[in-house]
Amino acid sequence: MSRYAKDFITQVVLRADLIPGTAPIPGPLPASVLAAMENYPERNAVNRSRTEVRVQKTPQGPVRDTRTINFPEFNFWTVGRTLHAAISGEYVLLSQQHYGGYEPFRDSFLELLDAMTAQFPTLRIRRLGMRYVNEIKLPEADAGPGLGADFWEHYVNPLLLGGLRFAANDEALARHICTTELNYGTDRATIRYGIFNGEYPKPNRRREFILDVDTYCQVQLTAEGAAAKLDDYHAAACQVFETAITDSLRARMGRA
Repeated sequence: MSRYAKDFITQVVLRADLIPGTAPIPGPLPASVLAAMENYPERNAVNRSRTEVRVQKTPQGPVRDTRTINFPEFNFWTVGRTLHAAISGEYVLLSQQHYGGYEPFRDSFLELLDAMTAQFPTLRIRRLGMRYVNEIKLPEADAGPGLGADFWEHYVNPLLLGGLRFAANDEALARHICTTELNYGTDRATIRYGIFNGEYPKPNRRREFILDVDTYCQVQLTAEGAAAKLDDYHAAACQVFETAITDSLRARMGRA
């Protein structure tokens, strides 16, 4: 995705959800992990919670046991807030809104995981994911008229535009978002695409098409095993994007 002079990426996220108890942080973040965050001078800590539901079998039948788990979340930003890291005993997350390329972003995330693993050798990942959000915005006059399928078929694969063509009326459409889920065994992908419309429920008046690609696995991993998975997910996300767009959009984006 970074081989174009211009891209439409508005957010990219890498996230590792941890197996509870493998990286316990009941209080302040350990000094060794803080030392790895020297390039993230803006910081805060907030209290988070999650709800855990367990169903137990009893002679009287299934019983639901619901409890709330509280935990601290430590947030870090680089200068200018180009990168945001969130660290807790539940997950490690890195997000970026002004995308600077896959390799440096991946390496920054792996450094966070390495710092956590050095402090918590028992750390294990239960879900690893990569998400790219593309907002294809074409407000330029030379992009042509229209907001519906007749407009977008010049820039987006027509196979993704069936719902827009069904709606037909450019003046009435308020929102159209589709979801496609792919199951490759342990590896999964969720692709959301269509017209989001930030002014919903008003009729859409923007030339903006969303392509949101979330690739992930729900399998136990060590931090060492994360790098190869992320490379695979990046390749898959690029393939989805290239399949979803046309040469006309590639021409607008330009080669890097």
